[in-house]
Amino acid sequence: MIKEKVNVLGVGFNPVTYEEIIHFLKFKGNRKKYISFPDIYNIVRSNNDNFLKSIYDNSTLTLPDGKPSQFFLKKKGYKNITTISGFWLCKKLLETELSHFFYGTSPENLELMKIFFDNEFPNAKILGYKSPPFILQEEIEKSVQIREDLNVIRKFKPSIIWIGISSPKQDILMHYFHSTEPGTILIGVGAVFDYFAGTAYMGPEWLKKIGLRWLYQLLRDPKRYYKRLLYVLMQLPAIILKNK
Repeated sequence: MIKEKVNVLGVGFNPVTYEEIIHFLKFKGNRKKYISFPDIYNIVRSNNDNFLKSIYDNSTLTLPDGKPSQFFLKKKGYKNITTISGFWLCKKLLETELSHFFYGTSPENLELMKIFFDNEFPNAKILGYKSPPFILQEEIEKSVQIREDLNVIRKFKPSIIWIGISSPKQDILMHYFHSTEPGTILIGVGAVFDYFAGTAYMGPEWLKKIGLRWLYQLLRDPKRYYKRLLYVLMQLPAIILKNK
């Protein structure tokens, strides 16, 4: 039984385990709409963006993919809650009878992903791979190409369509192009495609366990993550007070 969403810093999160998610997705009737993994930057951002907040609140599941969301869920009494990683969730679901289609990253990375999956998950039911067009965030809603791509992909009747573009672009894409018909669910996992391809490195797992993956990201790409970190530090105190 999936627990109802709990307000964490203004966003509704589902306090669930990997086992509960896998069990939930095995039932066709539960596989509709989409699953999001907002990080702390997008959690904070959604407090100033009602559209983005509604995307997370209206998902099938919104999962705690970082220490901040895990910390505040524990403060609300969910003592055994863990972070849910899109990387590990994908690996676990590839070992089930569910079928998969991967929509994201570049054609070159998809080829590398296919090699990795063929070696590591030879029995996985992978129905195909497709690279989406490069598109600006504000162009997603009216993208004929994305709509056509997903219509074609759905004809394969995959249990899961994995979406691998940057966040919140992938959340916006899932919002506009999800289906309420049961059978296929969209799951947005960002750079996870590139981790599987071996063209990006998410950092040591122990850093995530102690809540310092942001430091690795900051050192790896200071130009991008410095601005994000500064934004979070400036906005977070007021958001914590507001959602006490």
